Amino acid sequence: MKRFFAVTRISGATVYVHWSVVVITALMMLSAVENAAVTLFAVAAYLGVLLLHEWGHLVAARRSGCAVWSIELYPLHGFTRCSPPSTHYAACVIAWGGVLAQLAVAVPLILWASVLGLTPIGLVNALIVMFGFSAVIAVVNLLPGSRLDGATAWQILPYLLRRVRRPPRSASRTPFTRTGS
Repeated sequence: MKRFFAVTRISGATVYVHWSVVVITALMMLSAVENAAVTLFAVAAYLGVLLLHEWGHLVAARRSGCAVWSIELYPLHGFTRCSPPSTHYAACVIAWGGVLAQLAVAVPLILWASVLGLTPIGLVNALIVMFGFSAVIAVVNLLPGSRLDGATAWQILPYLLRRVRRPPRSASRTPFTRTGS
């Protein structure tokens, strides 16, 4: 059995789905024959959240000068395969990329649902809930566990603190004073 199935390409990177995702999806479909469309939609929405997160890593990696080869989706997580970042700071930025992508989608959806409520369309509501709930997943992913993005992401704080404490380049120069009228 193949370990991965290539399903699409996003931003030049091939997206692979692990065989276990295919098996789990098939089992879910068999157990929910009368609601197969809803079940398939729910699985696609969940994988969409994982894909959004990994796409965030892809964008951050490319902006940090890394080559990105692929995205792999597993039942509970994903993995973006890229060349090693050139600096530790870049690795921290890449770690934040996935979380920020999730939050960029989740926060507006949470605000939408909070202010306007859900829609009368069940499948649209499922998307709002799934992608909105991904904010919780993003926060959990920021825990400093070794397999989570938080293990690397929070290491960006010393870099940011140094930038705040260091005076801007223009402040170190002699200030311009106007003479005459």
